[in-house]
Amino acid sequence: MHAHLLKTATTPGTRASGPFALTAVGLAIVLAGCATVDPRASTAGVVAASKPAVAPAAATATSAPAASAPAPAPATTATANSGAKPAAVGPATPAAPPTPGAPPPFATVTKDATSSAGLLPVWTKDDKTWLEIPADQLNKPLFLGSSVASGLAQGFVLPGLMGAEQVVVLRRVGNSVQLVARNLRVQAPAGTALERAVNESYSDSLLAVAPLAAAPNPERKSLLVDAFVLLGGDIPGAQTQLEAAFRMPYSLDRANSNIERTRSTPAHTAITVRAHYAVPKLPAPPVMAPGAPPPNPAALPNPPSAVPDARSFFISWAYTLAALPEQPMKVRRADQRVGYFVDAYTDYGDDTGGDRRVYPITRWRLEKKDAAADVSEPKEPVRVVMDRNIPPKWREPVRAGILEWNKAFERAGFRNALVVEQQADDADWTAFEGTRLLAVRWFAMEGPGATAVGPSQSDPRTGELLRGAAIIPENWVRLNRTTVHERLPQLPAAGPASAGFAAHAAPGEFASRWMSCTFASDALEQRSFGMELLAARGELDMTGPAADRFIADSLKEVVMHEVGHALGLRHNFKASTGITQAQLADPAFTAQRGTSNSIMDYVNLNLPLQGEPMTQYQMTSLGNYDYWAINYGYRELPADTERATLTQWARQSETDPALVYGTDEDAVSGDPDANQFDLGDDTLAFALRQLKLSRELWSRTEARQLLPDDDQTVYRRNLQRVFINMNRSTSLLAKHVGGVRTSRALASAQQALYAPVPAPRQRQALQALLSEVFASSSFKFDPKIVSRLGYDQISRSSGRSFVPQTDFSLPTAVWALQRPALDALMSDGLAARIADAEPKVPDPKQLLSYAEIQNQLSQQVWSELKAQAARGETRDIDSLRRTLQREHLRRLAGGVLRPTAPAAADVRAVHRVEAQKLDADLKRALAQPGWSATARAHLADSQATLAEALKAPLVKQGV
Repeated sequence: MHAHLLKTATTPGTRASGPFALTAVGLAIVLAGCATVDPRASTAGVVAASKPAVAPAAATATSAPAASAPAPAPATTATANSGAKPAAVGPATPAAPPTPGAPPPFATVTKDATSSAGLLPVWTKDDKTWLEIPADQLNKPLFLGSSVASGLAQGFVLPGLMGAEQVVVLRRVGNSVQLVARNLRVQAPAGTALERAVNESYSDSLLAVAPLAAAPNPERKSLLVDAFVLLGGDIPGAQTQLEAAFRMPYSLDRANSNIERTRSTPAHTAITVRAHYAVPKLPAPPVMAPGAPPPNPAALPNPPSAVPDARSFFISWAYTLAALPEQPMKVRRADQRVGYFVDAYTDYGDDTGGDRRVYPITRWRLEKKDAAADVSEPKEPVRVVMDRNIPPKWREPVRAGILEWNKAFERAGFRNALVVEQQADDADWTAFEGTRLLAVRWFAMEGPGATAVGPSQSDPRTGELLRGAAIIPENWVRLNRTTVHERLPQLPAAGPASAGFAAHAAPGEFASRWMSCTFASDALEQRSFGMELLAARGELDMTGPAADRFIADSLKEVVMHEVGHALGLRHNFKASTGITQAQLADPAFTAQRGTSNSIMDYVNLNLPLQGEPMTQYQMTSLGNYDYWAINYGYRELPADTERATLTQWARQSETDPALVYGTDEDAVSGDPDANQFDLGDDTLAFALRQLKLSRELWSRTEARQLLPDDDQTVYRRNLQRVFINMNRSTSLLAKHVGGVRTSRALASAQQALYAPVPAPRQRQALQALLSEVFASSSFKFDPKIVSRLGYDQISRSSGRSFVPQTDFSLPTAVWALQRPALDALMSDGLAARIADAEPKVPDPKQLLSYAEIQNQLSQQVWSELKAQAARGETRDIDSLRRTLQREHLRRLAGGVLRPTAPAAADVRAVHRVEAQKLDADLKRALAQPGWSATARAHLADSQATLAEALKAPLVKQGV
């Protein structure tokens, strides 16, 4: 799951340009790489932010305790509890005329101030903090990294999450200093005419500007600027992202922001700014006319609930300015068959023809101490710091998850590549500062669920990773157990999500290192399902050491996954396809090889069916792909043979199922082999097994004997777990219908890049959907149990988690399961994929047609029309089926009326034929006696709707 600011990406595999869709994950921080700069700052000592809503009394500035940070090199730490405050707060205005007079002397300004030496020396006095910029650092490229030092315990602002790295220069312009982000997306040889052309064609970006606080130092010629003026603006672009996340115009309030702490060493200077964001008032709820459709929830204001007053909150931003590596690391170019994050730039110095884009993979610099040895310790290992916030009980599985990667590095030639240290409980430093550090952070977040993140920042010239993190939520270990006991995420008051289907993130982090991956949140639900089922079988004591081991294994798994991201690796959602179902059932195999070929997969719990032998439930080791990918990215190779060797290694994935790679783009595109939370080489078999496990859990829940004082909400919680697991299985089945398998192979493999799923397998998936999701017999429940599907009466009325309804809507829950499958089977996209597949096979008759799909679907959904009733029996259609039939009818009529894209032209023709057949069936059914009054009204309304659709003209495009 890996939260990962703006990096232009022109092809899949590069970091996404612009904010990633926050609704896809709802948890990822998107920090835009440009800042709002007050034009007055270049000529005056007062910088005003865009006008904040004057916050309530709670928004008054507070001071955080000062602290110092770690550094291997000797350094002096200076702290400041508040920064320079503007004289007024208001919107930006056009540039004011220069202030008469020169800046005061350097010695006058710094009199009685405390100085700390370092890359950029820091001066502090009272509530003022200045940065001294040595003359040799002007116009010199520096690394600028930003991260969240303290957040909101919810949403996308998570402590430790990193924004985009920048290469910046500090540039003097008159009596001001500009912080300018260099444009490294285009490069040309230095000192050439081509470099001049590139510089004249592409622009840098201005991040911030500050006036000189003093005249240059007469001896050192260094410059002095107010650190708060330079770095106290919205450099991360958070105002836009806060508005996108909460649908409210939060503004930066610089008057109540301040510098929290500073740190300066010879290698870096770090400044932490406590930024205040506010709005003047919270919006009133919308007034709805009687009978009006509800507004789109995603467009409604949704202020943060984890703060005392949602009009005001603080976010601390930690900025690190560091020297770039003097000797740039050697670039290792990406290969589409191996899953690494990449940096990207266009090399105008490459005149060999073809594509001038360069994609260095992101990786840490590792160089052998003993270059001649097969395996050597590195000259400088990757320093991994475990957060002091990690509870002592769980430190060992966290450490084990980190050190597991050393096994892969040893095979790649490096012994002890990762060196782990535990931050002392009384340490006075943070892991937000400096470079060459991978921090494993532990944070608390609002509400249920979990978000684990593996961000990193690199030198964009070469892809060298300079900072990384694995950010693990405290919820992971707490809710893994309490969820299965008595609690489940509180759901919205209305809409499909109230049935237990809260919106999940779209797959993965796509091409960006700052995207949040959903592994933790989804895996947490799945672990809860598994623990509940194992406990119901009597195979797991929820209060004993076995439950602790289960949680420890799952914690190790999520740490391994997020550290893998911080090492440069992307998701591999095809990794489990290289393991057979028989191997998954073999305890010896799973103990040695794990349950997937990569920990960078979203690995499903390996739960046996009832009566099957126990095996390894979770992925607690690296897979074959992980060893192979680390070897590809990190092994030292001779320069003259490196490219050929890497190509040879990458080619292995075309023939070895254990090394196959498919990532987020493949999962989103619909490849049925690229999935989150599947297991084994037969996805259909796996999905059917999961459906059996879901039904088993519900059967055991219905039979569960509660004690007199037990809370009956266990029924509702377990039914929600069942539906969530069924929903995931349904998605796996639907991807096979009209599905197309993709390949990343190059020409040497002589493989098709796109291969339609064989028709027999498509039909198998379709029949499973029809029988498991759309059959009238699939959702029969004991009325006694349905009447006990209640909510937690305390939490539903506890203020922030208020749930107005008391009754759990079973029809809404069932429809939330059926709707995605119905949408998938009746979509234009499915018709287009089937049409696109015809030229890809020798005989189109081998394919499953759109007409066959619609015919079988219609027959199953309306099966009551042809069912025979016993003599004198009243024929009825229950509310679950009426809902499904109305929605099927709505989509069918819509397909008849609306125009479609040329690639999906079959939709209208096929839907018209099905509508005509259904119209005839409805007329025959209505002519028969015995229908209940409700059923007859439903059928009559359905027939009238179809008749109108068949008579109506085609809706014009754009109407």
